[in-house]
Amino acid sequence: MLYVQLVLQYGIIPVMFLGMDDTGEFKIWTHFYFAVVLISFVAVQVVGCISAVSAVKMHLNSEHEVLKESWLLLKLKTIPFYILNFIYGLAYIIGIIGASRGLVVMAVIPILIPIWYTCAFIVQSGFFGAANVAFLRKEYGDRISAIHYVLQFVPVLDVVSTLIVRKKVRTLD
Repeated sequence: MLYVQLVLQYGIIPVMFLGMDDTGEFKIWTHFYFAVVLISFVAVQVVGCISAVSAVKMHLNSEHEVLKESWLLLKLKTIPFYILNFIYGLAYIIGIIGASRGLVVMAVIPILIPIWYTCAFIVQSGFFGAANVAFLRKEYGDRISAIHYVLQFVPVLDVVSTLIVRKKVRTLD
């Protein structure tokens, strides 16, 4: 779903340019497109929240193999998504600042929307990381640092933490 949402997100600018008629009004199909984009943004967040709850349930039910696979999928295999999303967010911010000749900097909220949206994904996947860290700390004790609980919820540091924990577990096995 993240990649579908990303494709829709990248399509916003071309649709805005191609979706206007001669009077400057949006064509009917552009309204449909923007509705789909909005629904996908909300759906991705809802699914993310449901998956965060699932991570906690998996941990409580000791479903550690599924939890580990999900953790690695969400933290490592989504890196291309975050890179592409960062590029889009950067272009979005530069575009808004440039279009407003810098005046929008005074209204910080529009600039932060892509950042907040992306951070929500990291927090949601952080539940998988924290649940895995809890399991690994139970198995290996203090050899897995408790700081990794927190790092699983911090952008960029979550991936670094995941790699460190994976490497540490390999050396301990």
